[in-house]
Order: sequence, then structure tokens, then C-alpha cells
Amino acid sequence: MNYINIISIIFLFVVVAIGFVKKCNIGVLAIGSALILARMGGLSDSKVLAGFDAKLFITLVGVSFLFSVAQVNGTLELVAKKGIGLAGKRTYLVPIIIFLVSGILTIIGPGNIPVGNLMTVVAVTVAVSMGENPLLFALAAKVAANGFTLSPLTPPGVLMEKLGTEAGFTGFELPVMWNCIIWATILMIGFSIYYKIWKIKPADKKNTSLEVKEHLNKQQWITILGVLAMVVMVVGLDINVGLASFFAAAVLVILGVTDEKKALVKVPWGTLILICGVGVLMNVVIELGGLDLMSKGLLSIMTPKTAAPIIGVTSSILSFFSSTTGVVMPSMIPTVGPIVQSLGTGNAGFAELASVVITSSLSAAFSPASTGGGLILAAYMTASNSENKDQEQNKLFGQLFIIALVCVVANAILATIGIYGIIC
Repeated sequence: MNYINIISIIFLFVVVAIGFVKKCNIGVLAIGSALILARMGGLSDSKVLAGFDAKLFITLVGVSFLFSVAQVNGTLELVAKKGIGLAGKRTYLVPIIIFLVSGILTIIGPGNIPVGNLMTVVAVTVAVSMGENPLLFALAAKVAANGFTLSPLTPPGVLMEKLGTEAGFTGFELPVMWNCIIWATILMIGFSIYYKIWKIKPADKKNTSLEVKEHLNKQQWITILGVLAMVVMVVGLDINVGLASFFAAAVLVILGVTDEKKALVKVPWGTLILICGVGVLMNVVIELGGLDLMSKGLLSIMTPKTAAPIIGVTSSILSFFSSTTGVVMPSMIPTVGPIVQSLGTGNAGFAELASVVITSSLSAAFSPASTGGGLILAAYMTASNSENKDQEQNKLFGQLFIIALVCVVANAILATIGIYGIIC
């Protein structure tokens, strides 16, 4: 009996486990493992290379580079700080404004990784200067960056569109985007209630940390116009977001609004290799029948009512130790297609289950062992003035892990009651 389909699944999870334990790029491991697995399964090199999506890579690089330009010349940071400054003396609004600014900056193109990095640091810095709990402010920034990241203009949104189209489905993009925004909003309400947002100390004459007197300079205004031009090209002229981003970035570089070399360094090359590398391995797994086996395994314990929570918990477990965009989406979204076809729920069913995969994964991403939670931990400890940092770090590590678990359970309940199927 040929067990190559089982071996291919084992390869996939072993690669993720090794990447987590050894703290190395899973994408690099995935490409190397794809070659070994292909040889074991009798696949040619061309089959392996077919899994590297050049169109996706160009799109991801284009969007990332454009917003690296905006980050290097300070446009993103200044816009974010000015947005937070809108709270004025109504300091209880600051976490809400952080949430909205983070979400808006994310949805126009950068995605959750650059905005999450930027806004988490800004949020923690603002919280420390106000003498408030940095965790609430950091969670507000991160949950918005994650929840608003499925826009058709962002790298995760582009990846979602590719995975869904390859599975044979249409019309799922906006429902998935709105479901993720709903998820973020529900969690933000929960965080606000738990941390008693209404008890944030009011501003006084000494508290001027929210005031941003710096004005946008000429280069930053040009950068904003460049980003807006990209949005118009994509939404109004139906131009590929990657090509439109490269065009806008090229014009900005010619106009000298940023340091091109610094902007290129800012591009998250490791993340791009992670996303495309896992895609290469997943293509080999699919060719060898591993995807069918995974889908049948999940179907064997599913009914139409239990499909959402089961696939949600599965995605959460994987996300506790890996990246949503780089690992969970390329690994789990392809399994949704066969499940939906077997359940007979069509495009709406695909949008619902894809939303559950993503929101469940993002819920677990608050884990300090995952990218999002790790960033919050790092930002918090950098801004902390505590004399006993080791003890505080261990305490925060435990808090973030509990937050991730609570969010996963809450999301499983939302999935079970069908909240993500309402607008699909």
C-alpha cells in the first residue's frame, strides 16, 4: 500500500514543528523539504517549482515595498500619532482611536504585519506615557491590524483571493473581510469591558503626551498621494494591486521622498519567503494526495453543524506556534474546498469556513509563542520601567497565553452559533 499521502502530511507538520523549535524560517525549510518529498513521491523538479507562485510573490513585494517607503520617511508613524491625538482630553477614547487608526492603516494596503509592528510600539509608548495598562492599548492595536487585514489590497487579502480562486470559489472576498472585522470588533468590545476602559484617567495639564505638534512635510504628503493613487488604480481601474504598488513606489522613489535602500531593507523578506515557501510544500502535498487525506479526515468527524468549530479549533492549534498568513492559511484554506463540496454548502459555505479558519488562527495569534503575541511581549518589555523585568516578562507571557486561549474559545462559540455565516 502507498503511504506517500500520509508521509506528505507528516512532512508538513514536522516542518512547522522544526521551524518553531529551531526558530528558523519555515518557508526555507518547506522548500528544502518539498524537494525530498517530491523525490520520495516520484515528482519532477518542475512540479516542485510550480508551487512557487511568481504572481503572488510580485504582488506581496509590491505592496510591502510601497508601504516600506511610507514607513521609512515617517509617514505611517506620524499619521498614526496624529490620529491618536484626536482623542484630546477624552483619554478614555485613546484605545478606541488606536483600534480605528490601526484598522484604517491596515486595510488600505500594508496588512497586519507592518501596521501591527508599528502600532503596537506606538500604542505601548502612549500607554506608558499616560500611566495606563500597556496591554489594553497593545491588544487594541494588534486586534485591529489582524481583523482589518483581509482587504483585497493587503498581502493576506491577496493570498486569500488566490487560495479561494484555486479552490474554485468566487464572491467570498468581501464576506471574509467583513467577518474578520466583526471578529476584531467583538474582541475589542470584550477587551474594553475587561480592562474597564471607562476608568482611564482623564487628561490634565501635565499630560500632553497625545499632542502632536509636528506637521506632515512635503515628502510625506507626496507619499500619501502615492498611496491614494495606488488605491484608485486598484479599485477604480482594476489594476493588479502588486503592479499598482510598484508603479506608485517607483514614482515616489524618483521623486526622492524616501531612502530606497532603507525601504528595501524594511520589506519583510522573511515573511514573503515563509508564505511562498509553504506554498511550494503545500503544492507537493496536494500532488501526493495529502490534502485529500486531510480533508477526508476532517470530514469523518464533521457534520454541517460541527464543521465550523472543528476546523476552527484545528486552525487555532496550528496558529499557537506559527504564522496565520505564512502557515495556517496556505495549509488549512485548501482543505476547506473539498469539505464544502462534500457538505454541499457552496460559495457561502466556503466564505464561512474560510472566515472561521482565519479568525480562529488570529485568535490564537495572541499567544506569546506566535508572531503577534511575541511582538506585544517585546514592545511591552522595551517600554517597561520595571526593576524586575524577568518576573514581569514571565507574568505577561502567562497573561498573553491565557488571552489567546480565551479568544480561541470565544471564537469557537461564535463559529458554532453561526455568526460567520450571517453575511455569507
